[in-house]
Amino acid sequence: MVNKTIDDIANIDGVDGAFIVSNRAEIISKTGLEYSDKQLSTLSTHILRMIAAFHVKGKKTTELEFYWQNKYIICKNSDQFLAIVFCSTPHILAVIRITLNVAMAKLLEDKKFSKWLKTHIAGKEFMLRKGVLDAAEEKLLEYIT
Repeated sequence: MVNKTIDDIANIDGVDGAFIVSNRAEIISKTGLEYSDKQLSTLSTHILRMIAAFHVKGKKTTELEFYWQNKYIICKNSDQFLAIVFCSTPHILAVIRITLNVAMAKLLEDKKFSKWLKTHIAGKEFMLRKGVLDAAEEKLLEYIT
């Protein structure tokens, strides 16, 4: 179910690739991406830290959009995992946003996937405590606090 869902998203015109990652920055599934697992895991860690920083201030973040290495990235956040999509054009983001909402709902209903996720749960504060924060992350935390 996970692979089929991520493949369906990646097959949309304008999408360069997509991946799903747990809240511990462990890649669950990916397709169509030229980046290594280490690069994607590092990117995921930064995204999870941004979400955790907002969580600490009591702000729920369900979605992020940004530009990274000549790609438009849209990220959908659930309490257990992230779905991240790389796009070549910003015009497709609205369609991807709707598609991600449907995909997230399907994945959260999948019993096998939900069971696996329960063994990989990490709290929002976990990503702020794990490892050393870089200068950009510290600046974000200072700004939010």
